[in-house]
Amino acid sequence: MNIEILKESWQEMIQENPLTTNPSILSLAKLFGLPNLPHGLRVQLGNRFEKFINLLLKKDKKVTSFKDDSPNLWMDTETNEVIVDGNGEGMKDIDTLFIKDGTTWYLEEKTNLGLDTEKSTKTIEKVKTITDCLKNNENYPNVTGRVLSCFWDETNVPISNSLKKSGLVMYFSEFNDILDLGLTKSKWEDMCKEFGKMCVKNETDI
Repeated sequence: MNIEILKESWQEMIQENPLTTNPSILSLAKLFGLPNLPHGLRVQLGNRFEKFINLLLKKDKKVTSFKDDSPNLWMDTETNEVIVDGNGEGMKDIDTLFIKDGTTWYLEEKTNLGLDTEKSTKTIEKVKTITDCLKNNENYPNVTGRVLSCFWDETNVPISNSLKKSGLVMYFSEFNDILDLGLTKSKWEDMCKEFGKMCVKNETDI
């Protein structure tokens, strides 16, 4: 995949989903070169990361993405069916679902891996439940469920013990290999800083 597609995907996504004030917890601030980003904007940045990943997958011609044009994708845990749109009542939401080279990938995006025990447990249970449901649906071959991190590797990244022990975390270096993005750690981190600049009209306002 051409690296320019990453920049194009981010720019298109952030133009359609600009950051606005709204409190949250998720943070990409340091990675994106925005250490002084107000707390209320940090979760929005985390949410934009999920949108970015799905838009990137949509643009990859070697990938079949199931979240192309729908903002909502749900797993009906009783029927093992993936449901598009609707309110998802009683179902589990799916962050990212795609097939590449005969493997189905279900990813739960987390920009903060340092979750407390309760949140870590819920995340692990959710990933395992949805993965099992997909394995019981013949439409999805060779299913793998993981927690996708925005960070290249585990270096200096806070992570809860339960998430670490689960073996479910996929750092961005592995995602890079799956999609053949051709990135290195330094290229990815430099690109994230560039993405950060696209998020704000005037850096002095941050």
